[in-house]
Amino acid sequence: MKTKFYRLSILFTIFFTVLVSCNKEDVAPVEPTPLPEPEKVSPDYEANRYLRNEYMDLYYYWADDVKGANAKLDLKKYDIYDAFDAMLYKDDRWSWMESGESFRATESGEISGTWGVSWVQREDYVEAGDYSVYVCFILPESPLAKKGVTRGAKLTGIKGLKIPEDGFHTQEQIDYFNEHLYDSPQSFEFKLTSGEKISFEMTLPKYVSTNFILSEQVFDGDDFPGLDGAVGYFNLYQFESAFIEDVDAAFSRFKEAGIKKMIVDLRYNGGGSSDVCQRLISYLAPAGLNGKPYVTRTHNNLLSSLNETQYIGEGEEKSRRYRDISIGLDEIYFIMDHGSASSSEVLYNGLRPYMKDKIHMVGRQTYGKPNGMYVLIYPGDNESYEKYNSGDYSLAKWVFYPICFFNKNSAGESIPYGPTAPSGFLPDNERPDDILHDFGVEEDRIKACLTHIVSGSYPEVPVTKRTKAQGNGLRISSLEPEWKTNPNYGSYIVR
Repeated sequence: MKTKFYRLSILFTIFFTVLVSCNKEDVAPVEPTPLPEPEKVSPDYEANRYLRNEYMDLYYYWADDVKGANAKLDLKKYDIYDAFDAMLYKDDRWSWMESGESFRATESGEISGTWGVSWVQREDYVEAGDYSVYVCFILPESPLAKKGVTRGAKLTGIKGLKIPEDGFHTQEQIDYFNEHLYDSPQSFEFKLTSGEKISFEMTLPKYVSTNFILSEQVFDGDDFPGLDGAVGYFNLYQFESAFIEDVDAAFSRFKEAGIKKMIVDLRYNGGGSSDVCQRLISYLAPAGLNGKPYVTRTHNNLLSSLNETQYIGEGEEKSRRYRDISIGLDEIYFIMDHGSASSSEVLYNGLRPYMKDKIHMVGRQTYGKPNGMYVLIYPGDNESYEKYNSGDYSLAKWVFYPICFFNKNSAGESIPYGPTAPSGFLPDNERPDDILHDFGVEEDRIKACLTHIVSGSYPEVPVTKRTKAQGNGLRISSLEPEWKTNPNYGSYIVR
């Protein structure tokens, strides 16, 4: 039995070996199943969830319209900026957000990476063939201002580039300008509005500190023949809470000068904080309007309890005990442009029902932004908001400005708006921006206001003498104004 079993085992082994050997080349090797890659999760995922669940689902003016779609967003795939954009209503061209760092810089008035100058080409005069670069406005603490550079100065050269008298002739010149304008140290050459030519070398400052009041002046008959009283001129670049004391000081000086007519220049003002708007309208409104409404804010259905009306005067809204701070004006001229947005428009719109034919507008159609935002921060815990409300913004990583309410004045009129800007108020007297003169009696729009005060009519719009049949088309895209390049330009912010 043992021998037979042994032989059978041998035969089975030989048979199995032969079978396996015969089929070895016919069987494909089995590839191992790869392990699934770990799901990539955006580092902003928690912030995205907070933004949607705590802010957009509650405060956003169009919350009902977007809530369903926003619930389906895979927030693990978005960075915070893309997530914010993905959550907006299709017709919303105003909501925006920024980093905490950017927010803190604006709040402090310390702007980094800049010479403190807004550069521009003569967009109203391109047919004249002038493609030079001019100073559109200059912040009061700009290092260039300390060298004598003012609005209207022509940039004629930077280090390595001499700009021809009539501006840029080649794309290479423009490319060099864009690439090297902020080199440090930098050499500048200017032709000033007086015709004087100056040149100097300068290091880019760590930051430029400013108060956003571009100009504050009082004109009388010695400045402009025919004026029988003092006329105030106030040019504000931005409605910023940090500088409300500077606004107070300026209007204290206007009141002391006894002005009855005022030119309020908001041609570059994209809006800002509602508290500055409140303070300004309380100064500008004619006497006797203390406690009168100027704007009503309407929210979404969830937050209808927050609907409120703001009143002229300084004081506590809830008690409606207001202090009359009017400086007693009887006529106001607003200088506005396509960049005049939001808070600027709220201010103008709030005065219209009360001043009627005593309020005027010179310039061009405004931006058209009838709504406003709350400042919503992330992290949004109690500690962050306690610090924020005390003026300490150090914990804010992201700051959101979604549209939260819609504005109307005391007559129920909203700011005109449309799908694109400009779409706001139309001027009584339309005239281009005269960037060849500094802010003063020779600047065309200011001169037009003063002429109307003296004579009751506006002067003719200056005609540009054409030196070329056609311009060369060399516009510098990096110098386009923000209202053109930022799709969410303009803000009316309630803190």
